[in-house]
Formats: sequence, C-alpha cells, structure tokens
Amino acid sequence: MTAAPQATAPQATAGWTPWPGAMGPQVMGPPVVGPPPRLSTARPPTPAAAYGAWQGALRPPVFKVSQPRPMYREPLPVRAQMVAAGAAAGAGWMLLFGLLMTGSARGYVWITIVAGLLAWAAAAILARFGDRGVAVGVAASSGVALAVAGILVAYRLAGGDWLLW
Repeated sequence: MTAAPQATAPQATAGWTPWPGAMGPQVMGPPVVGPPPRLSTARPPTPAAAYGAWQGALRPPVFKVSQPRPMYREPLPVRAQMVAAGAAAGAGWMLLFGLLMTGSARGYVWITIVAGLLAWAAAAILARFGDRGVAVGVAASSGVALAVAGILVAYRLAGGDWLLW
C-alpha cells in the first residue's frame, strides 16, 4: 500500500501572497504616477500643413439653399380702413338703437345693453369667419356706447336711483 500524499506548505516565491488578489499584481519598481508614457513620437505634418496651406478640416460645410427664406405673413391682416368701417357700422348700430328709445333712461340703458350684446356677438362671428378689422371696429364702438350707458347708470345711482331694476 502506498501512503497518501501529504499536504505540503506552499513554497515562498517572488510575488506570491497568501491571499491571491489581496495585494494586486506584483509591481516591479516604484509605482508610476501620471499619464502613461508616449509610445510614439508626434505624427509628421501633412504636405499641405508643411507648406502652411489650409487643410480644410475645420471649414464649415457649404449650404446650398434652393429656395429663398420663407416670409411669414398674416393671412388676413387688420387694415385701418376696415377698422374705421367697422367703427362706423357699430356706431350707426348703437345710434339706431339709442334713437329707438325716446322714453326713459331705464329703457335707454336696457336697449343699449341688448344692442351692445348683439354687436359683440356680430363682432365675434366676424372675427372668426369674416374680416377681423371690421370686428375690432364694431367691438370698440359698441364698447364705447355701453360705457356711456354705464356712466348714465352710475350718475343716476349717485342720486339714489338704480336704473337696471
């Protein structure tokens, strides 16, 4: 019978540690701090660079534009003539309703409120589907007429009379 081989103690060799990986790989000499050494010298300049010519590496690309720059314009611009026409139409509308009411101040205020709401509805329809310049004029002139009616209500309220009830 042969005897079982005995476990032998590890041999002390260079770079060997009792715990593999605990100390990292064996480094020969002092540790190197800093960037790695250059393995090659600088590249020789190209023939164009040697003569000082522009290499074209940093030249921006040439953009060929086949069409002129787009011009963004308002499809339905508001013109001063149309605003004036709308203001005249709105003033005529409010004047017509004001002349219809020749009775009391209460009747004038109520008919002006109704005419102003109708004018603003017409201005909203014109702004959406028609000429926006006319809509601006109608809204402005009816707003001025409603402001006059509001001033009349405030004046009478200061005297102790509420016109709207």
